[in-house]
Amino acid sequence: MAKLSYDILEKFGSLSTNKSGWELQLNFVQWGDNQPKFDLRSWSPDNSKMGKGLTLSHEEIVALNKVLTAILSAEHAPIVDNDTVVEKTEETDTHPKWGRLNDM
Repeated sequence: MAKLSYDILEKFGSLSTNKSGWELQLNFVQWGDNQPKFDLRSWSPDNSKMGKGLTLSHEEIVALNKVLTAILSAEHAPIVDNDTVVEKTEETDTHPKWGRLNDM
């Protein structure tokens, strides 16, 4: 089996670390001779081994940012008392039915 060649061009950050030290990282990686992409996956502590992950183009990460911004902005929206009747508007239809991610 041929060795997979990659070069981590930039490390943006670690999202979490498991008990064995593997980190879920967001990096900018060049896989082989391909165009570098944003890469979200788990890596061993010395970055010699990797887990399953996904790669995103610039356009895809911009779209992901828009989706995450919409989700997280709902977390900061005022929570409406369930006993209060609220008229539906276009703006309320664009927000999720839950007020905070922790409400799920």
